[in-house]
Amino acid sequence: MEFKMKRQDWTFFLICLALGIVAEKSFLHGKIGLSYLLFITCFYGVFFWRFRSFDFTNKKLGMLMIASIWLLAASFLLSSNMTLYILNILVIPLFVLIHLVLVTYPLQNEWHKWRFVQKLFLTTGAAAVYVGRFLMYGPKLASKGIEEKTIAVLKRILIGLAISVPLLFVIINLLISADQHFGQVISTFPMWLTGLRIEEEVIRIAATFFFTLAIFGLLQILRKKRVISEPAAEKGKQVSWDSIVSMTVLILLNIVYLLFVIVQFKYFFSMTLQGGYTYAELARRGFFELLFVTMLNLLIISSTVSFVEMGTKAVKLSVRGLLTLLVFFSGIMLYSAFIRLFMYEEAYGFTFARVLAHSFMIFLMVVLGYSLIRIWLERLSLVRFYIISSIIYYTMINTLQLDEFVVNQNLERYKETGKIDIYYLNSLSYDGVAGLVELYRLNPEIPRLKVLLQERKEEALLSDVPWNSLNLSRWNAERILRDTTLE
Repeated sequence: MEFKMKRQDWTFFLICLALGIVAEKSFLHGKIGLSYLLFITCFYGVFFWRFRSFDFTNKKLGMLMIASIWLLAASFLLSSNMTLYILNILVIPLFVLIHLVLVTYPLQNEWHKWRFVQKLFLTTGAAAVYVGRFLMYGPKLASKGIEEKTIAVLKRILIGLAISVPLLFVIINLLISADQHFGQVISTFPMWLTGLRIEEEVIRIAATFFFTLAIFGLLQILRKKRVISEPAAEKGKQVSWDSIVSMTVLILLNIVYLLFVIVQFKYFFSMTLQGGYTYAELARRGFFELLFVTMLNLLIISSTVSFVEMGTKAVKLSVRGLLTLLVFFSGIMLYSAFIRLFMYEEAYGFTFARVLAHSFMIFLMVVLGYSLIRIWLERLSLVRFYIISSIIYYTMINTLQLDEFVVNQNLERYKETGKIDIYYLNSLSYDGVAGLVELYRLNPEIPRLKVLLQERKEEALLSDVPWNSLNLSRWNAERILRDTTLE
């Protein structure tokens, strides 16, 4: 099929070019801050304008996704945790792609199935193909009606210009260095000709066109006529597992977990299994293993309720009973891991990673609770709940300011025990700087604390943050530092 561009398509391309410029200014000029929220606002403004007459699907999940995207973009303005900063650079574009395909997907409530994942890959590939055809269409359109000899001459001129521009740039700069008078003559030309950093500008221009073409290709593909496939063919090929085999596996697993739980109760209540280890050593040795086993059990539960062929009523009740026991034992193991990590924090203090692990265990406990309900209520969907709860959980850890919680917990621990790691607080985001100032007010005699604060204060006094890097956490920490007198 011949590639064609209508007048409104060219208009939309110019709008996408403006978005590409906004993206380049937002992401490639220092650390990202306010600019991400600005770009997301502009992007979705263009999206909803372009799709103003489109019949969206999956609207409820779509609203959850766009709320999550906005909150994640706002985290670049509100917080300064570097781990979440790097993660969100990768996660937000993925969430945007999922949301766009979700609300333009031709089937309602099919987003939890494998065909939707296939649709994501197919859409990305189709957008890339569309961009390639668009890039080939431009030269063909420009050469339409021009003689072949003239086209050949124009190609040679363009090749000559491409070779000459960087060559002349190098030669002119060398001649300016060799002769001062020649430099004065050249200085009469616009200043940008002599001050231009060609490598950086080429990269910025390339990035602008990359953002432009990516946005243009994706949104153009999503507006094309949608073909609704028939899902009925999948039902005849549904995989099923033998119930007897599954029951055997579940019985053996539950026996092992029962023995483990008995040992855990003996350990927690009689304190007889310390074995020469401290609480911190036991916590470090067992935490990740217990967490992994719990996640493996969740996979077993979800697979069993989805694929095991339930025969008679007795078999169904037996499988459900065994799964219920598995949930119970998983909860005990998750609680054990929670206690082990808590003991580790008691010994060594709070860190972002440890608090994040605690929050993940709470998330797993919620998932286990829902899985227990699903075991007895067949109409519920585990996959849908897993997807929705994961989106909510990831958004929450970006919204709840975990660094501030870590700082406050360590300050409370210092008041009780007199122990604190000032270097860890200093390595945290700007919330850690605010914690160091609070610690200085509590006890200015802590070794090396004053030196750390003086270094951070000098950085704050010298900092010149551009608009796109504006971050409220940093702004608040720098304000506190400027207002603090170090005696």
